[in-house]
Amino acid sequence: MSTQDNIQTDTPVRVLVIGAGPAGLINARTLIDDGFSVTMVAKESTVGGCWANTYPNLTTNSPWGAFTFSGLDMPKPSNWDGAVVPARTYQRYLEDFYEWFVKDKVQIHFKTEVVTLSPRPDGARGWDVLLKNENGQTKASFDMVVIAAGFLGKPRLPPILESSPITVYHSSELAFPQPLERLLDAVSASSEEPTLQGDAETILVVGGGKSGMDIAALLANRGRKVIWSFKGPLKWFAPTVAPGMLGANRLDILMGPSRIIDSWPMWFFHCTRYGAKSVKAFWTMVGGFWKTQYNESIPAPDTDPFIALPHFAGGISSRPTDFIPLVNAGKIAVMTNGTLSSISSDSVIYSTPHGERVVRCGAIVAATGYKGGMYDFIDGDVRRELGLEREPPAEGWENRVKTMRNRWTTISTPPGFQDKQVYQSMVFRGLLPVGRFTQKDLAVVGGTRPFSIPAITYEVESHWISSLFKDDPFMRLAKTKQELIEEINTDNEYNIARYPGIDPYVSLFRFVFLNVFLCFCHSVILSFCHSVILSFCHSVILSFYHSGCFASTSISVVVRTNSNT
Repeated sequence: MSTQDNIQTDTPVRVLVIGAGPAGLINARTLIDDGFSVTMVAKESTVGGCWANTYPNLTTNSPWGAFTFSGLDMPKPSNWDGAVVPARTYQRYLEDFYEWFVKDKVQIHFKTEVVTLSPRPDGARGWDVLLKNENGQTKASFDMVVIAAGFLGKPRLPPILESSPITVYHSSELAFPQPLERLLDAVSASSEEPTLQGDAETILVVGGGKSGMDIAALLANRGRKVIWSFKGPLKWFAPTVAPGMLGANRLDILMGPSRIIDSWPMWFFHCTRYGAKSVKAFWTMVGGFWKTQYNESIPAPDTDPFIALPHFAGGISSRPTDFIPLVNAGKIAVMTNGTLSSISSDSVIYSTPHGERVVRCGAIVAATGYKGGMYDFIDGDVRRELGLEREPPAEGWENRVKTMRNRWTTISTPPGFQDKQVYQSMVFRGLLPVGRFTQKDLAVVGGTRPFSIPAITYEVESHWISSLFKDDPFMRLAKTKQELIEEINTDNEYNIARYPGIDPYVSLFRFVFLNVFLCFCHSVILSFCHSVILSFCHSVILSFYHSGCFASTSISVVVRTNSNT
C-alpha cells in the first residue's frame, strides 16, 4: 500500500507546520516522507527557531549526539574541544538539515506570523488561518496543523523591572547584535574586578537560570564588571565530563519510577526495600557528582535531586571562559538570596535575610524567563475547549495520587505532607489536545523540554503525529473521548505523585520513555545486566511504538513559565 493509499485521498492532505525550529523541521520531513503537502510558517527570517538568534559563545547544555536527527550527522568543529554543543554549530546543523530534507519540498513563509488559527465550524476536520507578513494579511485553510512554536513564548519581566529608571534588557534581546552593542556602549569596559557594592560601570544580571549564567559570562568576557544575583535556590547542573556527566546524559528509566510498572526490573527497583536502597544510593552518588559544580559563591541546592529533577538544567561547561571559572577568578560577583525591593536612578535596593543591600549599576539584564503563551493566536475560549489551558485535577485526585505513590518504595513524603492542586493542560502524551480527539487534526510539539536527547524525542513524536494524521490502524488510542480524558488525568496525577510539591509549569521537566531507555542501554552503572536490558529494551520499544504510548512516563504539559529572580 502506498502512502497516498494509506491516507485515502486523491490529493495530498495539506498540513500547516507553525514554527521552523528543530521540532518543526523534523515534523516537516516526516510528513513530507509520508506523502503530506506541507506548508511552514516562521516569524524568523531563517530556520532554527530560537536558535536562529543566540548571543555570542552560547553553548547548549547537552552533549554531542543529543541534537542529531537520523540521516545527517553533526560534525564537531576542529577548533572546539568542549563536551557540549555550541549554539552556532547547532544552528548551522539545522540550516543543513533544512537544505537536505525540507527545502524545495514545502511551501515556507519566513517573517510571517500566525494572527489567528480557528477550527472549521460544526466540528469538521480542518483549520482556517490568518497569516501576516510585511506584504499584508492572507487567509488560508489546512486539513491538519502541527504547532511547533516552542516553549519560550514572550519575555517575562517582573513589574519592578518594567518601571525601572535604569535601562533594562531582557536576556532574549541580547541574542541580536544591535541591543548587545547598545549595552556594551552604555557601560564601559574595566580592568577592575566587580564588587557587590557595584558602580556606574557595573552591569547587574538578575536571574538564577542558565540564561543568567550565560549572559554574565558573555559580559565578563567582554571586559565588563558583572554582578549576578538570584533569589531562590539554584537549579541542579551537572559537569560535562565523567563521572559527573553520568547524571546529564545517562539518567535511565530504572532510576525513576514509571506510571506503568510492568517489568521485573522496575518492580525490583521501585517496589521493594532493597531496590529502593539501590535507587537512593545511585541518586546520592549522582548528587555528589553534581555538587562538585558548586562552591560558597554558588551554593548547591539543598533538595534531593531524585525528587527535584524538574530543577535539573543539564550539563554546564567549565572552560576558562565559562561561568563557573569566571566566578572563581573573581570576574563575576555573586549575590545570593536577594529580592528586588526598589530601584532608583543609579542603584537597586535588595531585601536580603541580613537586611537591605544597595547595589549600584549602569544597566540591568533580566534573565527572568518567559510567559509561555505560544498559543496566543488561538482564541481563549477555543484554547479551553482544546485543552490547552491549565485545568485543576479531576475530582478525587488526592486518593488516586496517594495510591499511585504507595506503589513505590522510592518516593516518600514527610509526615503531614499535603499535596497541592497542580493545574495542567489536557493534552494526550503532550501531543494531541483532547478537544480534537475526534478530528485528530491538531498536534502540539516542541512545547515540552525533553530531558537530554531532544532530537530523538522530536523525531519519534513526528512519526506518532504522522500516524495520527493518517489514521494508521496500529495506533491503539482510546476508543472514546471519555477514555482519553481518563488517560490524560492519570498522566497528570502521575506528575503530582512523582514530583511531590513541584509544579511542572514552574520548572518544566519531561521524561520521555524512549529517550532515557535508550540511554539506559549504554549505562555503565547497570552494565552488569546488559543482556537482560537489551531484550527488555527491544520488547518495550516495539510494544510502545505499536500502541502509540512511547511517552507514557512523560510529564505532558505544553507551556513553560520560568521565574528564577
